[in-house]
Amino acid sequence: MSITIKDVAKHAGVSHTTVSMVIHNDARITAETKEKVTKSIKELKYHPNIMARGLVQGRTNNIAVIATYFSSFFEMNFLKGLEQEMGDSEYQINEYSTRARPGVKEGIMETIIYGKRADALIALSIKPSKELLEEFKSASIPVVLVEENLKGTHSVKADNFRGGFLAGEHLMQKGRKNIGVVVGMLDGDEVGTSPAERLNGFKKAQADFGIKFDKKYVYEIRNFDFNDGREALNEFHRRGCKLDGVFCAAGDYIAMGFMQECGQKGIKIPDDISVVGYDDLEMSAIVNPPLTTIRQSISELGREAYKIAVDAINKKIKEPKQIILQPELVVRKSS
Repeated sequence: MSITIKDVAKHAGVSHTTVSMVIHNDARITAETKEKVTKSIKELKYHPNIMARGLVQGRTNNIAVIATYFSSFFEMNFLKGLEQEMGDSEYQINEYSTRARPGVKEGIMETIIYGKRADALIALSIKPSKELLEEFKSASIPVVLVEENLKGTHSVKADNFRGGFLAGEHLMQKGRKNIGVVVGMLDGDEVGTSPAERLNGFKKAQADFGIKFDKKYVYEIRNFDFNDGREALNEFHRRGCKLDGVFCAAGDYIAMGFMQECGQKGIKIPDDISVVGYDDLEMSAIVNPPLTTIRQSISELGREAYKIAVDAINKKIKEPKQIILQPELVVRKSS
């Protein structure tokens, strides 16, 4: 049985109006009363239903989007596409970040379900547990996975294996044999499937060219920032890797950090090291030298995810829908 505001009021020994005032941070409430009510809310695991008015019609008109972070170029471009598709829609987007902290993902998803915070959930490179997916299903809240895929669930993703293969094939066609791969974390609870898929595609290209895979040439990163790219070059050198190429599977931004560090060390691109990125950000064409990359339409991922979420809310989709977008090699002067 769900906990109501009256249950909290009884537990705290106050009126339900007082509980409501505490929830809305009313300045008239004393610190002592606020502490007492907050304690009751936590003990009873009460999730305030902030969308009660909308629920009279059975809707919140909210779509929740959950991701580890929203600060990288991938997430920002995804949201850009999602917002473009929204237009003048009646739906609003609520963003939730797990910040890669243990247990936060589960807590957010439980709040969305039991607090009735959204009509649909879009999970960006995050995989809910089977138990949570069953809870969403029971609550009639559709889930759309982005860059993930689980049986019985809607999903939108790029063909990351194909993207990794195209990058590796291009570098090896250029005669490069000692190629480093900078990739996202391959293992862990908050890890998506795309890093491993891109690496596996690259390894397939290596096999086709008769080049033996060496894990010493794989560098995993966690933060996806500019300094990760700079540190990648230094780490490969510490490992004794004699690079003549690098595939920045973790994204163009990391590739740009890598190229800057090369410049500071007098390493010429592409003469000494050929560089291939991933994503084809707008700035990738104007860096020096312009970056060869794997183009995937991140904004299109956002548009497709939004369309599926809205169609699922309105029960226009009867079966799980999967969309796989194809990547494209964009050749520029870095290779």
